[in-house]
Amino acid sequence: MRHVQFLWRTQLGIDHAGSRWVVEQDFGDGEERIELYRDGVQVAKATSPARFDVPDGRIEAKIVSGQVRRARLVTPAGVQRMTPERGTAEHGRARFAERFPVASGVIAAISFTIVIGAAILELPQLLQVVTHVEVVRDWLGWSFTSPIRLPVEWNVGITIAGVAASIERGWRFKHIPGIDE
Repeated sequence: MRHVQFLWRTQLGIDHAGSRWVVEQDFGDGEERIELYRDGVQVAKATSPARFDVPDGRIEAKIVSGQVRRARLVTPAGVQRMTPERGTAEHGRARFAERFPVASGVIAAISFTIVIGAAILELPQLLQVVTHVEVVRDWLGWSFTSPIRLPVEWNVGITIAGVAASIERGWRFKHIPGIDE
């Protein structure tokens, strides 16, 4: 993977049946497409959730919120999780967690708090904007007025922080249904 490709690509790999199997997602193209490589050569592609047959098993991968949330090898012997390939953001985050577990835990707690806080602050305001659109208000028969009113600059900052925290959580394969989606 080239220097900056970690910004828009995810690669997870596993050794199986004498080959290196890698699933790749290029989220820069906006599609939920997963590609399968065997020893560096593309052998298949599918949309998420993807299921690829491999010798004596299958590889399953799923994209949620634009990021690979699950990639695993399923064989009669059991299930093995695929691991981030060198050069990916996920691999860098995993190495950081191994080398600095306390700092990693602090960052994880902060990112979790930011994601939850951003959702609590932004979702009511977004609901107000949506339900005050005339067509939506007429269709629903009601509108919502948010008890939270923040300056635009704060909303922009909170949104950016929430997105950054969600990306960090994605690099660790952490997922909160309804929040990280």
